[in-house]
Amino acid sequence: MATAFLFVLQLASVILIARALLSWFRPRSGSALDQAKRRITSITDPVLEPVRRILPRPAGLDLSIVAVLLGINLVLMPVIATL
Repeated sequence: MATAFLFVLQLASVILIARALLSWFRPRSGSALDQAKRRITSITDPVLEPVRRILPRPAGLDLSIVAVLLGINLVLMPVIATL
């Protein structure tokens, strides 16, 4: 059970990092990269939107991904310690 939970949290981390990296690019509309970016955005927005409402945006920077990744890692540490 803990292994499945660990896998889901690690997968969520990878998807969030992919979203952060894809935010640096402006793919052509309809391209494979554009479709991947849209899919990842639709997956991650339900998690990031509540965090965005709480966190301030210093100098216009969106730190919601960093906050969620930090939260995931805080949950992962005790799970990994018990394995």
